[in-house]
Order: sequence, then C-alpha cells, then structure tokens
Amino acid sequence: MAVFASMASVYFLSYFQRTAVPGTIFNELQTDLRLSASAVALMGSMFTWIYGGMQIGVGFLADRYGGIRVFLCGGLIMLAGATWFPLASSTGALFTARAITGLGSSFMYLCIIKELDRLFGHRHFTVWLGVLMAVGYCGGITATLPFERACAAFGWRPVLLAVAALTFAALLIAGLVLRRPGRETHVAQPPSLKALGAIFGQRRCWPLLVSSLIAFPLLFVIQTVLGKKFLQDFGGLNSQLAATFVLVMATVSTVCVILGGSLPRRFGKRRKPWLLAGALVLLVAIGCLLSGTLLHVSGRVFLIGYVLLACSSIAAPSNISTMKELNRADSVALAVSVINGLAYVGSGLIGHACGWILGLYQDAATVTADGVVYPAAAYVALCWFLAAMAGLNVLFVCLIPETRSETLAPETPPVKAAVSQRLGDGASGRR
Repeated sequence: MAVFASMASVYFLSYFQRTAVPGTIFNELQTDLRLSASAVALMGSMFTWIYGGMQIGVGFLADRYGGIRVFLCGGLIMLAGATWFPLASSTGALFTARAITGLGSSFMYLCIIKELDRLFGHRHFTVWLGVLMAVGYCGGITATLPFERACAAFGWRPVLLAVAALTFAALLIAGLVLRRPGRETHVAQPPSLKALGAIFGQRRCWPLLVSSLIAFPLLFVIQTVLGKKFLQDFGGLNSQLAATFVLVMATVSTVCVILGGSLPRRFGKRRKPWLLAGALVLLVAIGCLLSGTLLHVSGRVFLIGYVLLACSSIAAPSNISTMKELNRADSVALAVSVINGLAYVGSGLIGHACGWILGLYQDAATVTADGVVYPAAAYVALCWFLAAMAGLNVLFVCLIPETRSETLAPETPPVKAAVSQRLGDGASGRR
C-alpha cells in the first residue's frame, strides 16, 4: 500500500499536467503569447503525441528493468519540464518545456500498471486499476475549477511553479519509500520487436486498438483542451462557471472509473457489456452537444452532455483489462503500453483536428479582452466531426471479443495452424 500510495501521488500530479494545459488556461495562453487557436491546441496535441509515442518504449523498459526504476527516472524528467514551463519567456521555450513534461509523464502510468500486477495479482488487478485511474482523474479535477481560481488570484505562472514544487516533494517521498519494496520482476533479454509484432498480429486485438484511437480521446480532448472554451464561446458562460462544468465532468468521470473497476466482478466478470455501454453513452453525449449547437440552447444545458461524456469512463478499466487478457501474461506492460499509446496518439490527432476546424473560422472570430471568441458555426462543425468519430467507435467496439476476465490463449497464425493440423493427421494415421 505504501508503494502504491507513493507512486499514485506522483501520477496524480502528472495527470494534473495533462489536464491543466492548455484547456483551463486556453484564453490566457492565447492572449499572453498571441497564439492562434490551432497553435494552443497544438501545444496540447504535442504533449499527447509525445506521451503516446513513448508508451511502447516505456513498456519495453518496464518489462526489462522493472516499474520502479523507470518510474523514478521519468518522474525526474517530468519535474524538469514542469519547472521550466512557467519560467519560460518565449513561445519556443514554452513548447520545449511542455514537450519535456510530456516525455517524463509518459513513464508514470505503465510503470504503476507493472507494479499493480506484481503487488496485487490478477484477481484484484481491475479493482486497483480503477483506483489508480480515479487518483489520476482527481488530478484532472484539481486542474479544472481549483486551478482556474488559483490562476485568477495569482496568475498561471506562479501556480504552476507551486505545482512543480509539490512534484519535487512527491518524488522525494516516493524515492524514499521505493528503496526497498521487494524484488522487482524484469526480464534479462533485450527488447524484442517480435513481442510487439505478436500483439499487433492478433486480429482479435484490432477492434480494441482502433477504439482506443477514438473513445478516450473524445473525452480527453473535451475535458483538457476545448471543453471550457466551448462553454465560454458558444454557451456564453464566464470562466469560473465554465471551469465548474468541467470540474463536474471530471468528478463524475472519477466516480465512474471506480465503478468500472469493481462492477464487472459483481456481474459475471464480463468485459464486453461495459465496453459497449461506454461507447453508446459516448455517442449519446456527443449527440447532445451536437443537438445543443444546432438548436442554440443555453450554455447551462450542455452540462447534461458533459455528465454523459464523463459516464463513458465506466468502460475504461475493462478496456485496459481486456487488452491485458488478450495477450501473454509476460507482456503486461508492453500490451498495455500499446493501447495506452494509441489512446494518447488519438488524443493528439483529434485535438489537432479540432484546432484546425476552429482555425477555419479565424476570420469570423471576435477578439475580446479575455481572448478570441469563435462563431457558432465553428462549434457546429466541430460537433459534427466528434459525432462521426463517436459513431465509428461504436462499430469497432461491437467487434471486440469477450474475455470473461480470463487470459485467452494466443491466436495461432493460419500457416502454423495448418502445419499443426497436418502433423496431427499424420500422427493419427500412424497410430
């Protein structure tokens, strides 16, 4: 428990970094640095691209050297970027610091996943996975209204410097606790692309991999990049109320991810129903946002869509657990790294696409003292795009196989299966 708590505290702060910038301070960054919407969105996308692109490498490292060592190294890199970002004065330095923060943050989640499997075992894995994800989501909660209020009072640079100081303290405590946690499991052989090929070569994994590029990214982009700005521009809400709506969204996500970790054990240990429920709720939520933009409803009505978006988080633990159960037990970190990496690559792609869509309406935008306000037509187009992605996600989720919380035997390639069959027939004839 001490090992879990010390690592989870650093993960809390890494998730804060993912959520706080640029979403909560979108207008502040745009005004202070005179950036376009697509440039600010690119700052968020860059973070997620680096985070997602590093996942396979981190999976290899965690399987080889153990989660704890890799975790502490990543924490130090994240601390360096988190400290530099609020101190940077130029746009290039801010982007570079943000990239370093994303690089360090990319080590956190998978390393803890590796330790969860070792510390608590397969039987309790999904439950503790839900707890871990809830801790991260709490970091996301802190990055909404609490962060917005702190920035309004003290400015975003001093607040992020204070967060960097907390990260230093959490890492120091983790370093002391993790000195003697017990023998780590790691493999002696170097990373092999064969293990990675075995994961991508399984056709039964493909629908889950495609869904990972869509489902979580839709929720993540709205919560961390565009959700607050949408409520301010289209809904007419002030900064505090918009941040409160995102806070509610993050809180509901936290509750749902905890339920998603525990409920499958109580209802037949099935995964597919939870995955499908999350996909359908996500589609309904985006449909609510689209309907609201087409009907020009009051900004307060969008809270319904935001809450429904958050409810789709109930599928998150089953998503990770299914990926784990579709692959070999000795490739836990690598298998999870693939699906986690795709989720954040998808977040970067969808976030960048959303910024590009807003950029198409730059000439029709209004410049105010608080930032750039984009026209209603921009957000209608944005919601149509998100709705199309949500519908595509439902189709792929329907193709994901059911594992019933058991690790399935690896698929046999067609050629090998045919050879095995011929050998078996020959043996039968001899007998």
